Formats: sequence, C-alpha cells, structure tokens
Amino acid sequence: MNLFALSRGRDVQILHLPLTAELQQEIAAAFADQLRAFEAGIEVTLEFNGEYVPEEDEALEIRDFRDVDGIMDAIERPMQVRWFDPDRHALEDVKALFFGHQHEGRHAALIQRFEKRRLISRKTLSILFSGDTFQRIRDDGVTLDNQLLAILENGTLKFKSFHFLRRVFDLSEHYREATNAEIEAFAMHDKIAVGNVQDFVASAGPLIRKKIAFIAHSGILEAHTSGQIAQAAQQFGVRIDIDDEDRIVLPTDKPALRKLLKFLDEDYYESPLSKTRFVSSSKRRAD
Repeated sequence: MNLFALSRGRDVQILHLPLTAELQQEIAAAFADQLRAFEAGIEVTLEFNGEYVPEEDEALEIRDFRDVDGIMDAIERPMQVRWFDPDRHALEDVKALFFGHQHEGRHAALIQRFEKRRLISRKTLSILFSGDTFQRIRDDGVTLDNQLLAILENGTLKFKSFHFLRRVFDLSEHYREATNAEIEAFAMHDKIAVGNVQDFVASAGPLIRKKIAFIAHSGILEAHTSGQIAQAAQQFGVRIDIDDEDRIVLPTDKPALRKLLKFLDEDYYESPLSKTRFVSSSKRRAD
C-alpha cells in the first residue's frame, strides 16, 4: 500500500510520498501494529455527539463521514495523486499522514496526526549519528507517530480523541459552536435577559458558544419556567437571578456565566447512592 500526506496547502490537499520497497514494507508493518493496538483497547464504540469524552476502553465514531479531502479516493487510485516534490511542496504544511490498509476485505485509511516537532528540515541544523561520527542531515524528512489518530473505513470515522481529531478534519457539521446569529437569538430569548446583546455576542468564547448550541438544541428553556430552573439550580449552589419580566439574568462575570450555562446544559448531577453532587465535563445518556 501507499503512504500519503494530508496537507493544509490550498493547491494540493493530498501528496503521495515515494517510498523504497523495503521502507514500504516496514511502514506497512508499523501501521498494522498500530491498528492492532488501537482496536485491542476498545471494548465499546459509541456514536459521537460532541459532549462525551470516551474512557480508555471506549472509542467514538462518526457514521456517514463526508470524506471531503478525498482520502479514500487517494488510497483506491494512488497513481492519480500528485507525488511529493521537495522543491514545490512544504512538509511544514502537513497535518496528517495516512496509509492504505486492507482491513477485513475492505480498504481502510489508517491516520496519524502530524506535528511540526516530527519534521526534519534542511532549514535547521539537524545531525545524525552514522558510523562513528555525527553528520548533518541535508534533506527534509519526517518521523512517524507511534499511534493512530483515527481509522476511516466504509464511510465511518473511528477515533478516541476529538481534541486532536479536530486539528486534522473540519467537524463543524458533527460538532459545532453557536454562530453569532444563534448567540444573539439565545440572548433575546423570552426567558433570557442580557444587558448588552452585541457585547455578549462579541465576548462569547468557544465554551460559551458550545454550551449555547447544546442548550438551544435541548429545548430546556421551552420545557421549564424560569422559576423552575432557578429553584432546581439552588440545590447545586448555582445562583440564578430572575428579573421583573420573569427572565433569567445572565451574569457578566465569565466564571458565573459558564457555571449557569453548564447548569442549563445539565452538566450538574447527583449520585443516586451517596447523594453527592457533581459537575460533569463529559456526558452521554444512560442506557
């Protein structure tokens, strides 16, 4: 099979990396070992919902993943992919490496995340011990990671870390933050009071945008009155102020705002045994 680089470059998204026959066999064996290690640790595979961080023996998957980069097409038609040329292409632009693999009779892409620290560049003074002395490396090169980031097979992308996966793929249709228009709509909801809507929109960071997207999707504001929400929040020590128009007043203090939004996104829960109250950074619906 073949080794490819997924690039950030605008002109060329995928590059075919030329390998000697011996190196091709070594890389194939390395990726196969990493595939076995990846799958050996998985007991449960869950559908990705943007909220749950998997345990060590769990993996997440996105079904019907849109392969907009053409990864599987490159694997199935490798000779149509442009070959890497050090005089025209920059390894600094590489964000992932992937290797084609025959997995249970089907083509699969075994994907590694690529970081700049793995780059060997002729622009820097890199040395290699050869024979009995160090010599300067005068050509560009890379070192491979020792684990897989993801597996793309039969239209399903399987992975363990969304944090690292989003550095390689645009997952906005599977996990998205609220847009400015959606934040403005939230701030102007009948049950929400915001001092300055435009300032609120402008200051909304990734976590706040994420929480607002989930809150809007859940419909929790429509399902409960402001009084019910404020009363339920009291048992978790979350203060919710209600104005004269029966609206929840969003605090201007960022920690207090994040705390309130986490409550609205139902990140707070109570243990049924010890009655201890917790805040969760990851959740999925119980079976």
